[in-house]
Amino acid sequence: MRLLRLLPGRGGGLVLALLQGVRAVMPALTAVAVGRLVTALFQDGGVRAAAEAAIVVAGLVLVDQVAWLMITPVRTLVVKRIDGGLRARMRELALGLPGLDVLERGDVQDRLARAVDPGMGIARERSAGNAAVGQLELVFRVISAVAAAAVLATFSVVLAVVLLAAALGMRAVLRRQWMRIIDKLDADTAGQRYEYYVASQAVMGAAKDVRLYGLSDWFAGRFRAAAVRTYGPVWREMLGVLRRQWAIVGGSLLMGAAVLAAPAVAVLDGRLEPGRLITYVLAGFGVLAISAMGMEAYDIEYGLRGLADADALVEAYGNKQARPGSEPAAEAPGVTLENVVFRYPGAVAPVLDGLTLTIAPGEVVAVVGENGAGKTTLVKLLTGLYRPESGHIAVGGVEPGVRRPAATVLFQDFVRYPASLRENVTGGAGGDDADVREALRQAGGDELPADLDTLLWREGEAGTDLSGGQWQRVALARALYAVGTGRRLLVLDEPTANLDVRAEASFHERVVAQVRDTTTILISHRLSTVRFADRIVVLHDGQVAEDGDHDALMALGGRYAEFFTTQAEAFRA
Repeated sequence: MRLLRLLPGRGGGLVLALLQGVRAVMPALTAVAVGRLVTALFQDGGVRAAAEAAIVVAGLVLVDQVAWLMITPVRTLVVKRIDGGLRARMRELALGLPGLDVLERGDVQDRLARAVDPGMGIARERSAGNAAVGQLELVFRVISAVAAAAVLATFSVVLAVVLLAAALGMRAVLRRQWMRIIDKLDADTAGQRYEYYVASQAVMGAAKDVRLYGLSDWFAGRFRAAAVRTYGPVWREMLGVLRRQWAIVGGSLLMGAAVLAAPAVAVLDGRLEPGRLITYVLAGFGVLAISAMGMEAYDIEYGLRGLADADALVEAYGNKQARPGSEPAAEAPGVTLENVVFRYPGAVAPVLDGLTLTIAPGEVVAVVGENGAGKTTLVKLLTGLYRPESGHIAVGGVEPGVRRPAATVLFQDFVRYPASLRENVTGGAGGDDADVREALRQAGGDELPADLDTLLWREGEAGTDLSGGQWQRVALARALYAVGTGRRLLVLDEPTANLDVRAEASFHERVVAQVRDTTTILISHRLSTVRFADRIVVLHDGQVAEDGDHDALMALGGRYAEFFTTQAEAFRA
């Protein structure tokens, strides 16, 4: 019932039910029609009756075939509608979660993967839509068996009842045996994701390395190992089930013999007309058809489990409302962190341990430190993607965990959208082309395509791919465009990582110095890009180790001076 309630009440759902209903009664009607045709053929002078019966049989076959042809597109439409609705619910739920820490939990990822998994596995495609449609198919398969049993009951009620009960019993046994395979598959959802990751990397992600270093066999070995580790228990369970099928085979042979023998004996005894033999034989096999498990059984079981995971996620997190984003800010916000402690799930040591920092509105502050010092983590805390374990954070006087700040961030792993140059800058928000071009100019995008409609997608036939430095300028322009729309907290995380030396040297004058009425946080390992900041903050052991401008920190002779001198010596050499 849970699955049937997913079916749309109008349009596709009703049409699909009607088509399934037509096909459900066809075995019983065909058995009766064929029986009458055979009877008419044995009657003297029954040419007209035989012709009429033949027309009825042909009409039934035609209707059945038309219904079968129409079911496929209608079924696809209904499945996509149900799955689309479920995915929309899961997206809304994910957006309403308090932070990325919940999404990054293994149990949540497994539940989400099972709830919206469109991928193929062994004998299934997990989908709530397929499960709902499969449940509808099963309902009408049972109706079909009952209708065929009703026809058979006109010959023998006992045979019809015994046959129907035995067929349903065999189906129950088969289902219980084969559904154990799904338990084995669901036991390693992470393994299935890893297998897909290895396969996609071998084809696209690491295509250059595969050819340059001859990694084809290495990837193939990794894929085989992942497949064996993930599906080995499934294959062993399948072999075990196959070895236990002798009783089912014997029962099927016995029931088939009963269907053939009982009407045949009645014909030989003269209790049944020869023409009626075919009616009851066809009706009997129509009853036995329910004993066979079709693909709908797997669709139902897989979909139910995915739906149960979706229900569990809704129950656990569905009452959480998405945090509202701040309205465009008219002025730059101040930033305050007081005794902030944060550690990633499962980690022993905190990344930030009592961090205290204040940034004045409109100030340009650079944050530097060794790898793992917590620089990017600090950005995610300021933007509300994570919540601190303890301490207090405020951006513009508001806690990021309560309302997302009007911030824009250029992350190290910025996204390369397969869209036009304009959409890569605006993020699909629209806007005036003059503003887009100004953002590209500020980002130093002189070498980028002049046509804003240029498709930036290397797989596209008319698409254009960019170099690493050009992509970084596009991402930087996206951040600067967002500043122009009122996002007055600008965070640039390694903004010159893909730029050449000349572009890096002019980064401050060309980019940072042109940003007005904005609080800017600049994170970089290349200290030549941060030396002009109003303040430079050095992170160490999760705390602020040094704080001051470039000249003051160089005079201090501490960590910053050591970092800067080491980099400068490399260029002097």
